[in-house]
Amino acid sequence: MKASFTNYEELTSDLYISDYTNFKGEASTRGVDIAKSVLDIHKEWPPLHIHNPYGISIFVANMERNPSVNKKNDGKQCKQCECLCISEQSEIDDRPWFALVELKCCKDAKRNIESNLQSAITKLKEHHTHLRDIKNIIREGDYHYYWIISIPTSYDPPFKSFIWTEDYLTDISEKYDGATIIGDNDILVVDGSEIKGLHK
Repeated sequence: MKASFTNYEELTSDLYISDYTNFKGEASTRGVDIAKSVLDIHKEWPPLHIHNPYGISIFVANMERNPSVNKKNDGKQCKQCECLCISEQSEIDDRPWFALVELKCCKDAKRNIESNLQSAITKLKEHHTHLRDIKNIIREGDYHYYWIISIPTSYDPPFKSFIWTEDYLTDISEKYDGATIIGDNDILVVDGSEIKGLHK
């Protein structure tokens, strides 16, 4: 896995993730920020917070800084998420977790929450498929797969409850190696095999 990435970190702290790729305010465009402290994140947008109270070791790769991983066979870039996170396996008899993280920041997030979610799910589908079928980085059964969708400018998680039925979520899971969608701005690392959203 690590050999596929030229730029990554391994952290045992909480994670704060923000995306300023389309930021047009007074600060310069910064792209994706991944930090161990909220003090290191620009204050314009609140970040996604991954709570890691037990100090689980997490491999974190900023996908903007790993362009070769996102390159398709025709040389073009696939639609990629902000980052991916992979836990260190906590028990021999269970799989580690693998999370693709997609952030959607919007000044009018409440009005646009459905379109943000649909855009995020399209990107997650393409990126998961690319990592599995083109790059052979992931395979069914290797991990517990999670797709995290965060809308940090909205305070109404869990977001997925707004538009997706249980049938839809089951279909995603069957087509994408058991992937579970978490729509939240606060994620709890339960252990090396499980994560969950903190808002029900």
